[in-house]
Amino acid sequence: MITEFGLSELWEPETRRDPHAFYARVRAAGRPVPQVDPAGNRFWVVARHADVLEGLRHPEIGHQLPGLSHGEGEAERIASRQLISLDPPDHTRLRGLVGRAFTARMTARLEPWIAEVADRLVARARELGSFDGVADLADPLPVNVIAQLVGVPEDDRAMFRAWSATIVSASDWDGSATLAFAAYLDDLAALRRRAPADDLLSELVALEAGGDALDRDELVAMIQLLLIAGQETTVDVIVNGIRLLLTHPEQWRNLRDDPSLADAVVEETLRFRGPVEIVPPRFAFRDLDLAGGVIPAHERVALSLWGANRDPEVFADPDVFDVHRSDVRRHIAFGHGIHFCLGASLGRLEARIMFDRVARELGTLRLAADQGDFRLHHGGLPLTL
Repeated sequence: MITEFGLSELWEPETRRDPHAFYARVRAAGRPVPQVDPAGNRFWVVARHADVLEGLRHPEIGHQLPGLSHGEGEAERIASRQLISLDPPDHTRLRGLVGRAFTARMTARLEPWIAEVADRLVARARELGSFDGVADLADPLPVNVIAQLVGVPEDDRAMFRAWSATIVSASDWDGSATLAFAAYLDDLAALRRRAPADDLLSELVALEAGGDALDRDELVAMIQLLLIAGQETTVDVIVNGIRLLLTHPEQWRNLRDDPSLADAVVEETLRFRGPVEIVPPRFAFRDLDLAGGVIPAHERVALSLWGANRDPEVFADPDVFDVHRSDVRRHIAFGHGIHFCLGASLGRLEARIMFDRVARELGTLRLAADQGDFRLHHGGLPLTL
């Protein structure tokens, strides 16, 4: 059994080139593995599927550690009110409110519009012949879908996208992107109060009339989370799926021959290379028995979705990308329990439509340049027909 780990091994260049080998060693260790992040914080990595599931639903693991300060500025207040930063009862109340607006009906009514956007993007890519899979295919679809869902006017969407890119890249050091976004949303929400439309923001501000509403910071935090999670993670799934298909020729042929496999491609991409490596930081509220060891009270718990989704105890040949696998639905790329991704169905729908259109219309697609790691999508994806 391998038990030795470097103090900050998870951030070492060799580990970043093959993080799945690191998580395999964590699973084999039979205990939580301590690591220290670049900011000097210690946390405990858990990577077995069963242990990650237990951690995701454990009542003594959460986000709101007593005495934990998020700062007193406006940007910090907004960040602290996001669903992914909250535990019950705050989380229960906010998720219940947004869940009443973020419904299956609202998602379903977007499907024809999503298909139209995907068709235009694929047709344009076919005209270009050589193009970037991120800028020309993957990025514009979820950017426009989330903006349409929320109710952001088309002329404002480039600005909307720029805020998202800044915030998710962790480069919003002074909170200026968050503050600019908040000011914009204040104005848009005021407009929707005067003149409601058929969009999510109108649904959320309409809750105010019944006295059961999100306060201002909660409203901004909710839309900001949808902006980031709904755009960035879906772009990641589409980019990763295309690259995985093109580097696995047999799987690419399978999809071209049978575009109805698009749904299976979505699920196997989520399992094999999902958009979230480790769930947002959580804390042990007390000394906690988990994964064969004890995590000290008030320390960070790092539940690895990547580790869980390559666990050989759950998935046959877990390091093989196979769109025909029968066990794929056991993946937990969207999390589990009360923090299961609110927009999972929308993200799945967007990716399925895009994979279907790519298979039908871009059958000669191939990589235009070799790529190494494709974590997230910041390096682009050069493609040609």
